[in-house]
Amino acid sequence: MSSYYIAKDGKQAGPYEETKILRMVETGELGRNDLCWQEGMEDWKLIGEVLYVAPPKISLPPAGTALEFASEKSSPLFLYIPISRLIILSIVSFGLYEAYWIYKNWRYIKERDGLKITPFWRGMFGVFFCHSLLHGIHDDKEANSIQVPDFSPGALATGWVVLVILSNVLVRFAEGALLLIGPFIPSFLCLVPVQKYINSITEKRIPGMPYYGWSAGHIVCLVWGIIIWGLVILGLVLPQ
Repeated sequence: MSSYYIAKDGKQAGPYEETKILRMVETGELGRNDLCWQEGMEDWKLIGEVLYVAPPKISLPPAGTALEFASEKSSPLFLYIPISRLIILSIVSFGLYEAYWIYKNWRYIKERDGLKITPFWRGMFGVFFCHSLLHGIHDDKEANSIQVPDFSPGALATGWVVLVILSNVLVRFAEGALLLIGPFIPSFLCLVPVQKYINSITEKRIPGMPYYGWSAGHIVCLVWGIIIWGLVILGLVLPQ
């Protein structure tokens, strides 16, 4: 096997056999652009020109890391649904869907930020957690880097709480046809600007992202609303 002298940083060494030179290249002691020479050669040449040196290995991130990054990028920051679904299901479910909306957004925040909270109870007691949720969406750094929000979280949250309490009072104490007024008190309108913002940043962040599908929670809200509406209408048409 051939032997070569090597030159690196102006210093000459050797002779070394080819296998040793290749090992030195692999370990980083020598580079492909360092020089080598043996008797019979007219001049010094690059090691990479004389010997076959495998190209350097590219260090790839662990598979799990790449998958996590892709998963994070492909997941919306908050609940991504059409505005019409928010409005219609809020009316049909007597406002229950608004509690579900709060629950789902808190769940997105919990999973993304690793918070130790219980989204279910934050949804059920939304009047106490609506302010912090809307402020959280409004001040989210990643969302703000895509688009600056133009809604007022404090005003919308306060309006929503007031309208929800008013709706609950009417449903509890009203009689006859007045019961039908409760579901149409537009508390959901206070959430519409927030949902528009969520939809806008989601469409810019993940173009072509499909809306969140009809989950079990959606079905529960729909079935609940149908039952309640049926009972209310039945109570109005049946004789006392």
